[in-house]
Amino acid sequence: MKSTSSLVAFGGLLLSASHVAAYGASAPGPVVYKGCYNSSTGLTMNSTYTFNTQGYCQTQCAPLNQAVLATKSSTDCWCGNELPPTADLVDDSHCDAPCAGYGSQMCGSSQDFWSVWLSGVASSASTATADTSSAGPSSTSAPGSTSTSPAIVTQPGSTVIVTAAPGVSDAASASASAHAKAKTNKTAVAVGVVVGIVVIGAIAGGIYLFMRNKKRREVEDEYRRNAATSTFIAGGKPPNSSGGGSSFNDTRLDQATMAQRRMSDGSIADNQDYSRRILKV
Repeated sequence: MKSTSSLVAFGGLLLSASHVAAYGASAPGPVVYKGCYNSSTGLTMNSTYTFNTQGYCQTQCAPLNQAVLATKSSTDCWCGNELPPTADLVDDSHCDAPCAGYGSQMCGSSQDFWSVWLSGVASSASTATADTSSAGPSSTSAPGSTSTSPAIVTQPGSTVIVTAAPGVSDAASASASAHAKAKTNKTAVAVGVVVGIVVIGAIAGGIYLFMRNKKRREVEDEYRRNAATSTFIAGGKPPNSSGGGSSFNDTRLDQATMAQRRMSDGSIADNQDYSRRILKV
């Protein structure tokens, strides 16, 4: 019985000694879960351990008097004195990577998600502000905005500062240019279609007028021929006659007969046909 009590006492002394060796005179309290974050602002990578857990990460951060610890990608341990910004807090379902040393615990994610805890050094920790310095001089701007940093071009004897047009980003400019180009192409196509329709209409109208005039001329020529034929049959002038009064000759008159008649016979009877010679005694 005494031996058992001695072993327990000896084990307690060893545990106390290990705590003193690891943390000093004051051991940290239990770790407190603060949530899943999508940034590591305020934290620094500490180590990678094959059997990583929150407890192992505490042994790495608490001796450094770091109030915050975080685990990521199952095996990574991060330490810091500030919690990531509140705006970076996400749903716990994003931290879905089981800890390498204890599968029932989640150690962040293989993506950019961290499981964040208080290390037990302090009961609370301040929250870091959003980190904008990591973007550098060419930080990502919101859609539709541009950087106001001027570009400096040095030329012999002078320095030219080139600034971008305010309020219009490169993407917006490219989009506006593409939209204007597409609009111009549509306008050109519409104008081409209208011109083509007008030209086709003009050609069709010209063909119609040509055929109409040709038909009218044919009708007029036919009418003239019929009229000339009717006039000739009725005893008028021949179709080829020029129409002069001096060229009209009565076909009933026989010039030879008239030359043989005496002038004293009297006038010529209109109702007598002189074209037939009559033997008179």
